[in-house]
Amino acid sequence: MSGHRYDNEVADDNVYGHALSLLAEHLADDAAGGVHLDLACGFGHIAEHVSKRFDLHYVGVDLDPQALAAVTERGLEAHAVDLGSPEAAEELLRVLDGRRLASLTFLDGLEHLTSPVHVLTAMSRLMSAERAVGVISVPNVTHLDVATKALLGQWEYTESGLLDATHYQLFSARSLEVALRRAGLARLDSRDVVLARSDQHLPSDHVGLSERTSLGQWLRAVRSDAEGHGSTNQFVWALGAVPAQAATPAAREPSEVFLSVVMRTQGRRSQELREALLCLAAQSCDDFEVILVAHRTTVSEQLAVERIVEDQPPHLRSRLRLLLLDEGGRSAPINLGLRHAHGRYVAVFDDDDLVLAHWVEAFLTAEQDSPGRILRGVALRQRATLSQVRGAAGVKALDAPEAIFDREFSLAHHLVANQTPLFAFAFPRSLHVDLGLEFDDSLSTTEDWQFLLRAAQLSGVTDVGRTVAVYQWWPLGESSRTLHSSEEWSQNRAAIDRLIDSRPLLLPAGETRRLREDLGRLRRAEQIVDEQGDAILEVHHRHEKVQDQLRAELRDALTLVHELNLVVASQTRQLTKAKRRLERQKAKTVQALAQTGQPGKADQPSPGQPTTEPAGPPRLRLRLRRSRGEDLSSGS
Repeated sequence: MSGHRYDNEVADDNVYGHALSLLAEHLADDAAGGVHLDLACGFGHIAEHVSKRFDLHYVGVDLDPQALAAVTERGLEAHAVDLGSPEAAEELLRVLDGRRLASLTFLDGLEHLTSPVHVLTAMSRLMSAERAVGVISVPNVTHLDVATKALLGQWEYTESGLLDATHYQLFSARSLEVALRRAGLARLDSRDVVLARSDQHLPSDHVGLSERTSLGQWLRAVRSDAEGHGSTNQFVWALGAVPAQAATPAAREPSEVFLSVVMRTQGRRSQELREALLCLAAQSCDDFEVILVAHRTTVSEQLAVERIVEDQPPHLRSRLRLLLLDEGGRSAPINLGLRHAHGRYVAVFDDDDLVLAHWVEAFLTAEQDSPGRILRGVALRQRATLSQVRGAAGVKALDAPEAIFDREFSLAHHLVANQTPLFAFAFPRSLHVDLGLEFDDSLSTTEDWQFLLRAAQLSGVTDVGRTVAVYQWWPLGESSRTLHSSEEWSQNRAAIDRLIDSRPLLLPAGETRRLREDLGRLRRAEQIVDEQGDAILEVHHRHEKVQDQLRAELRDALTLVHELNLVVASQTRQLTKAKRRLERQKAKTVQALAQTGQPGKADQPSPGQPTTEPAGPPRLRLRLRRSRGEDLSSGS
């Protein structure tokens, strides 16, 4: 290695390794033996690899004498050519000298030219003649590190890297593609070098550059939505020759119409579609176009939609385009309509809802004071069902419209539940074209809610203040509520919650006032609850004391009852024993009387007859008296 700042080794993960990988995939089968032309070859880093790996004759081209000397000293062919010269094509043809061009590379050289058009045109001319493949690499000036610092007013050139002080041309992916197409070149494939932290990721504690700070996370989220090259350090593209474009295409043409109305239909609700289009035909303002997307329709359904389109009045039919789509989920037709829209604003209107005659006019009027902001009207909900009137299909309202949605928009309130039906707002198309927002096709429901949450942070929302549409609720027919289970709705809601929680939230101006009001009401409610809770707690404590006292008295009473029960049980046992003794004694007495011949009950004298004291020993008589309970103390 020479120690030169541009003298770098070939590695699988750098520009040279990626360029060789593209050559391996796109070289023609008969390329062997042809010439590989290395423009701005520098020190010929890939020379030996091209020669040995692809069996090509390496030819280097540069203006740096030191670099050319380093190439020729290794026995390789090298020539001095000014690639920025208008005669670049002729000079390169002289270098080839009739030899067949198999491939060429132009690595990290385009940005060093004051005007790239000459060399790009020469590349297209040479590649087209031989059907050769080309590979180009260019630093990405829109890397997030550079873009973030530029946003914050910091732009620092360095000796090498993304902001090399010798760079005259700075490219984004879009501007590079435009320059190539203008010269007659088109990208065939890419192997970009991706670096999350470029050489511009300095200082290390920069709040905007950090992946951990709120600002850094938010900028990364917005950038990743807008364009996919935030971490691309160098574009490495395989090129092919194509017809050159006459002029540089603009990023997007100026909008000639105010509103693009995107409608999605499956061709299964003919009457509802007719009524929806009737709403558009009756608009008081005709500054709109209609993009009707027939999604996954059968042949008969498609024919039905086409007949309905043909039946529209000329002033609507002339502004209506029908697109067919046979793939994707619920959001796919909306995204297709977005890509074909020409309006400054876009509104999505399904085929089973209704908009009022001033729908477009209300949005257009609001845009005059709020350009670039989401324009939100008020929507009502009305239950409806299909009916037959004299044999013809019709839509019947089941009750009066209800105002169930918030009249004023609040992003904080929308974090909890969606309060804005899809057709009740119009959004600037710039959200899609410039910031890359689309409807999430992985969601089978709630795709409008997710889009609104993302879009409202970036553009803000202006309330139109007028009722503009009617959301038709189909309690008896097929709808998204019947087609998707409650579990599916819950899963989609959880996906939205994860999205909200995964990135910082930018609140529109004025939203903090609503949050303060909501938090104030919540705090006052908490105070009331606390006060009532203290009172309830005091009553609870008193109640507990009374309960404790009652429990103590009950314990005492139960103890006394238990003791009485013990006494009663003891007395009962004694009485039982006495009764048993008495019965035994009585039995013995009866037996003794029987033995002495004393009469039984049958021999007892009748009342009034004198009784004769039974004879017997004195001891026996004494027993009898005691057994009868007589008082023996009197001596009688």
